[in-house]
Amino acid sequence: MKKKTRILAYALCISGLMSFPAQAQTDVHVMDVGQGLSVLIESQGHYMLYDGGDADKSSYVVSYLQQEGVSNLDYVVASHYDSDHLNGIVGALNAFPVSNVWGPNYTADTNIYRSFTSTLTNKGLSCIQPAVGQMIQLGDASIQVLAPSEISSDSNNNSIAIRIQDGNSSFLLTGDAEAQSEENMVASGLTLDSDVYVMGHHGSASSTSWTLLQEAVPEYAVLSCGTGNSYGHPHADSMEKLQVMGIQLFRTDKQGNIVASTDGNTITWNVNPCNDYTPGDPNEIPAQPQQSGASTANTQEAASVVYWTPGGKSYHNSRNCSTLKRSKVINNGSLNDAFSAGKYDPCNVCVK
Repeated sequence: MKKKTRILAYALCISGLMSFPAQAQTDVHVMDVGQGLSVLIESQGHYMLYDGGDADKSSYVVSYLQQEGVSNLDYVVASHYDSDHLNGIVGALNAFPVSNVWGPNYTADTNIYRSFTSTLTNKGLSCIQPAVGQMIQLGDASIQVLAPSEISSDSNNNSIAIRIQDGNSSFLLTGDAEAQSEENMVASGLTLDSDVYVMGHHGSASSTSWTLLQEAVPEYAVLSCGTGNSYGHPHADSMEKLQVMGIQLFRTDKQGNIVASTDGNTITWNVNPCNDYTPGDPNEIPAQPQQSGASTANTQEAASVVYWTPGGKSYHNSRNCSTLKRSKVINNGSLNDAFSAGKYDPCNVCVK
């Protein structure tokens, strides 16, 4: 725009005869609901509530949404029907007009699930099970459903997982999805690459698998868990993986509410990363790959050195592993060196 045109446009804007288009912005609020999860996605006056925390945080979630100017919710997503995710959903359904409700296709024999279904009936709402791959628009943000691809007896693996994208910025939310569901997401071929990963199952070792992290390769992780929770969340294994990959960490138990905002190009935060990778149980030690029992010499060698090839995905305990025989180039180093080179999977022949 030429200088005179810019000056004229500015003058018209000041006089009220012309307005500049509003800058795109999507905000992702991971609320501090203790040992639970509740996330508000906000884009250009449109809102999605993903989970609502447990009963003791239901009123807090409603109050938080009111303070954010929410008058109605375009989407309410119950990732699954565990109480620490569902209670606040019921509170929100009673507090706000809601256009769409999503939930996985299973039932739970619990009072909170019965309250959820009763509230839907009273409000004249239906619970829709979105299909994997389904895409919706929420203001400037596109949201795609990633899971569940199947319903199992494990309620955690029934969690609805979504990926949010606004321009070049992306966010991954997986509820309490565990390793099996994470593998299914990767196998689906859908895009998982994300700037921000809201950690699955409160940092449990049963989630945040190498398989998922290698596909998502997030720059940031946000952990929602309660201080001193009885589950020992987050687990040491999950924290170690983030450290090895250099993923910066935010934690609701250490920092309160975490808010990420993007204009489609850059992501800004209401706080700086704490990068506190301390597990919930300070005495917990991360599980280490078991060593091959081929010989004492090999075991001692594997304890300090692992091997990998430039094009492979796995690390090996033994340079003499049969799967390495055809490799012309074999690198070696510590386990952390292998992780840094992107070799996260243990060889299924020599690492047992």
